[in-house]
Amino acid sequence: MKAAPTLLVALSLIYIGCTTPPEIKQALIDKDQAYAENERLMQQYRELVGNITERHQQWYRYVQTRLTLNLALQWATTNPKLTDVGDAELAKDDADLLGPETITLINEIRLKNLPERKGPTGQVVFQAGMGDMNNLLQKLPELVGRVEQRVAKDSQASSTVDLTVFDQYRTNVEAVRRINAIIKQYLDIDVTLPRNEMQSIAEAVRTLRR
Repeated sequence: MKAAPTLLVALSLIYIGCTTPPEIKQALIDKDQAYAENERLMQQYRELVGNITERHQQWYRYVQTRLTLNLALQWATTNPKLTDVGDAELAKDDADLLGPETITLINEIRLKNLPERKGPTGQVVFQAGMGDMNNLLQKLPELVGRVEQRVAKDSQASSTVDLTVFDQYRTNVEAVRRINAIIKQYLDIDVTLPRNEMQSIAEAVRTLRR
């Protein structure tokens, strides 16, 4: 954000100590009100972006939880296979989605007669089934909990939204309003601006350039 022409004109007037036309004073008041309104609108937009992002994450977690739980139950009760993907690759890909904590519990509740499934390097990913339906039903709440933890962890890693641009905008607006306030203070009494106040304005202008 750059300082408005009105500010530059006002700076020139008070630096040489001349009487300020009323139009210049009113322009400063109007500018400050406009800056305040812009800051308010930008803050509202920041909140809107945050709310939309939060709602998106809620739906993402809901959908992913259902999909991941369905996948976990498939491996606990069946022997999944796909014609276009090798058995080892399928086991590895699904294990990556489920996570080690969920895999551990799945191996505890896999139904009898389900064969072990190995990954591409030959390691056992899903152990041969030894459980029954009663055991599976008893462990179902725990399985749901582990799936929810897995999804929450994944969604947290992918939910970062950079809102610093809004903070930078607010910082710039506040710097401009500080300049406005200093200038208006001296325009109201039509005196030359002291050197220390000029330095304060210069610092505010430098803030706008960061």
